[in-house]
Amino acid sequence: MSNENNKNPKQNPEEQNRAQNPLQGTSKEEFYKRLREELENNHEWPTRYMFKFIIPNDPVKIDEIKQRFDDIPYDFKQNFSRNGKYASLTFVAVMENPDQIIARYRKMEDIEGLIAI
Repeated sequence: MSNENNKNPKQNPEEQNRAQNPLQGTSKEEFYKRLREELENNHEWPTRYMFKFIIPNDPVKIDEIKQRFDDIPYDFKQNFSRNGKYASLTFVAVMENPDQIIARYRKMEDIEGLIAI
């Protein structure tokens, strides 16, 4: 089925894109504001939340990311791309509110090459 059937003809392409991915193409503060709204509207608190990151396969950076979760209990899963160039890191932890999730993402902002999914 084509995505064309799901588009609202009254929306311009930017609005259509934002409707499909509401967090794309925004400033950092706008991103966190929208993330907070999405979290408030779609979760009951406390909740188990999944953080997923993609990073170049560098053991030092992987350890640095894991250390930034050491202050809370979490489940962890790690996978690698077929060629071993990238690592996918998944952390699942109980979060009390949206602000805890946003604070965790902010703690990761200075890690070069990190992509939060």
